[in-house]
Amino acid sequence: MEYIFTLRGEVPAKKNNRQTLKNGKTIPSKKYQSWHDTALFSLLFQRKAQNIKTPLIKALCVEIILTHGDLRRRDGDNGATSILDTLKDAKIIEDDNWTICRKVVVENLYKKDEANCTIKISDYLEKK
Repeated sequence: MEYIFTLRGEVPAKKNNRQTLKNGKTIPSKKYQSWHDTALFSLLFQRKAQNIKTPLIKALCVEIILTHGDLRRRDGDNGATSILDTLKDAKIIEDDNWTICRKVVVENLYKKDEANCTIKISDYLEKK
């Protein structure tokens, strides 16, 4: 079993894109929320096209390939967190805890002006 998803554009870091409310609480920034809404819509469409009816709950290997469109400094693990949380929100995976996402591989590439993200999800046992 292997599923492949593609998202266009740069993946923002959820934890670095927060705004502070008057009461001191922080929430995701409008920039992050806009990206999340667009990515969620795309993943829901791709989930349906790949006939995923219920969230995946078995041990998985998740490969995340972040292609950056510029050379700005970014942390790949922050982008991976944004992707994993959105996969959960799209009900592609049940949760992003270690019992389901047993292996998470993050690769960062550069291709001028062509930012995107490719996500490959497969059975963990096949990738050992």
